[in-house]
Amino acid sequence: MSDQAGAEGSAAPGVVLLVSRARGLARAGELEDALRLLREAEATEPGTHRDVLDLRARVHAQRGETAEAAECWRRVLARHPDDPAARAGLARLGRTGPVAALGRHRARTALVAAACVTAVAVGVLTTLDGPRPARADTDRAAGGRQIPGAGGTADAGQDKDQAEARRAAALADDLRAPGLRVTVHGGSVEVAFAQGLFSEGARLTPAGARHLALLGERLAGRHLSVTVHGHAATVPGAPRSGGSVVALWRALVAARELGAASGEPLTAFTTDSADQRDAPYPDPARNRTVTLVISPG
Repeated sequence: MSDQAGAEGSAAPGVVLLVSRARGLARAGELEDALRLLREAEATEPGTHRDVLDLRARVHAQRGETAEAAECWRRVLARHPDDPAARAGLARLGRTGPVAALGRHRARTALVAAACVTAVAVGVLTTLDGPRPARADTDRAAGGRQIPGAGGTADAGQDKDQAEARRAAALADDLRAPGLRVTVHGGSVEVAFAQGLFSEGARLTPAGARHLALLGERLAGRHLSVTVHGHAATVPGAPRSGGSVVALWRALVAARELGAASGEPLTAFTTDSADQRDAPYPDPARNRTVTLVISPG
């Protein structure tokens, strides 16, 4: 199978794609559309998977629908009695009291709500991908004159940026390992792999699987925003921009491996297809890979 061929169909990729699409809607604030997509899959095998039910529970909780959220998590526990995410979700629902009040708080903080699936209701914050933009310097007027009373705001912004940069640098030190290229960009860390992770299509090489497992173990237990960008080698006659299905499948497969190694649900990862022009290497074989943008929580 070439880089332009489709990945082999299976239940697992179907689950990953469904979760990724629904999570994207939820992060855009389209909670009703996310639920509709998840409900429509109810009669299919992916629709009853624990990752799908977990996401349904989180979206219900975000909307203040505690009974529906609890029911989804109970369905997960019926099949997986020791599932930590479902147990934690039910416990959090029991401790927080009426979630509708938190829903009203979410309406007052729409910008944050658009970037998360369940931050208010169940305390699992996942931010949008990419480095956080630096704060504009608002304490200077034209000509370099200080604006009276604005110095404290600028200083606070600089302190925050510096703190984010320090956390990113510390995270980068923790993630560095043979076979990984780890780079700090402001408050985020970019991780690339020295060699291609996939032999063809979305099939991991043994070495690629090991590298993802190693990285996943280092992500475990941390409060992070993780975006997985899939890449594909450019071949003659294929589009040279706009992303590709193969690249997206690679991101989904990599997220699944990272989740298995870290113990994090698939909903903890954002996945997409990178543009062909953003390939990390000039060598096509090395571009059968993914890159990650990771930001400390």
